[in-house]
Amino acid sequence: MADSADVKDVKARQTQSKKSKAATLDMLKGKNRATAKFSIYLPDDQGDGQEVELTFRAIGSAEYDRIVSKYPPTAEQRAEGSSFNLDTFAPALIAAVSLEPPLSLEDAQEIWTSEEWSRGEVVTLWRRALELCNRGLDIPFTASV
Repeated sequence: MADSADVKDVKARQTQSKKSKAATLDMLKGKNRATAKFSIYLPDDQGDGQEVELTFRAIGSAEYDRIVSKYPPTAEQRAEGSSFNLDTFAPALIAAVSLEPPLSLEDAQEIWTSEEWSRGEVVTLWRRALELCNRGLDIPFTASV
């Protein structure tokens, strides 16, 4: 038969394990949305310019899926394998994640279609938004050897 002290020790460890699991679950449920700050350089007419910092905050998966479904690909884009219309989805996603400065959909569409912004520049904004909303959790992996 197990010693009474051993039984108490096992029960104490089980109780602690349950508390740890509950605390971990509470932390998972209370996780904040990911944010990212980055800078872009905006040149001016004199060849100078300034660096501007933007802050994006991820949206939830349901909101992301809603935006994707709201901007379906054209027939031509669908034939090419696209799951959304880049020219309407990208500004919507940029607007949805823009925290500082806050950008409305109209603001993001104006930037997206502006002759002053190259395709690479607007795609940089979209990729930042896309990567933020689609990256996984940062889990530190350690190997026991």
